[in-house]
Amino acid sequence: MTRSFEKKMIVGAAAGALLALGSVGTASAEVDTVKMAQQFGLLYVPLHVVMENGLIEKHSKAMGMKAPNIKMFKISGGANINKALLAGTIDFGAHGVGPMLKLWGKSKGRFKGAITMADMPLKLNSNDPNVKTVDDYLTVKDHKIATPAAKVSIQAVTLQMFTANKWNDPNKLDHLVVSMKHPIALAALLSGGQTVKSHFATLPYSYQELKSGKVHNVITSYDIMGGQHSVLTMSVADKFAQDNPKTYAAVTSAYTEAFAWIKANPEAAAKIFIKYTKSKMDPADVIALLKDKSEIEFSEIPKHTMKYGNFLAGIGDIPQPKSWKDYYMPNNHGYNGS
Repeated sequence: MTRSFEKKMIVGAAAGALLALGSVGTASAEVDTVKMAQQFGLLYVPLHVVMENGLIEKHSKAMGMKAPNIKMFKISGGANINKALLAGTIDFGAHGVGPMLKLWGKSKGRFKGAITMADMPLKLNSNDPNVKTVDDYLTVKDHKIATPAAKVSIQAVTLQMFTANKWNDPNKLDHLVVSMKHPIALAALLSGGQTVKSHFATLPYSYQELKSGKVHNVITSYDIMGGQHSVLTMSVADKFAQDNPKTYAAVTSAYTEAFAWIKANPEAAAKIFIKYTKSKMDPADVIALLKDKSEIEFSEIPKHTMKYGNFLAGIGDIPQPKSWKDYYMPNNHGYNGS
């Protein structure tokens, strides 16, 4: 067994997942390599823990399988994650709820959520003293809002939901939204003098921006959504899960274990995050964020994803889902999700 962590820009219990797929398959018929993709930020600590602690290998061996090779790619933006999934470049892709739904719709249900991963308040921050509320974006000049993927990322979709509710126009601020990697957007806000003066950020970038004293918060996704909601999910092709039921079960079980491990071991999880990202953050700050459920909570239970589903269906981007279970794999259907 070999593992690799490659930087390229380009759930439920195991038995429950196997039963949900309706097949147990045979080890010899399954893939020998699992390709996964993450993006940037603290949301992806579970992927680091899964790699560091060999959890997919552990659960594979527990089911009598040979441990697969694990490859982890780093891809920026939900749109690019979706492209990689559709092209078969990766098997599992971690992306926001918005991109998950758009992939489900575009693929006519061939791709679905394998597991929900995290809740986090996305924070729309700005270094522009003239922007105190979202209304102020109507009159800004030489001002762009950075998101990981314009029109596709969960940040972009959340902003569209706000403008649709406030001005009955989901595209009201789309002309201001640009695609930019989180680290680059952070640098733009902290340096100043750039066209990008706002950043709809995730941790740790939102924390670093606000801690600098140069940046202030305009609004959060928890404000817009009316409370805590799922932000990050991991999608997979239904065909992959059907063809590789034990591997699929090992992967989802590995992440469920990772969530519990992070909650029980925030100090060790912080060290792993710093190791895998080469972050210069103070470890004490990373530990504090991981311990604060109001900032981030790793959870496999879908929360308020149908708000996104109903919105995207309402503007014609996806078919209308009858339930959140429509766009999640069967191993999730026993949760009290939404």
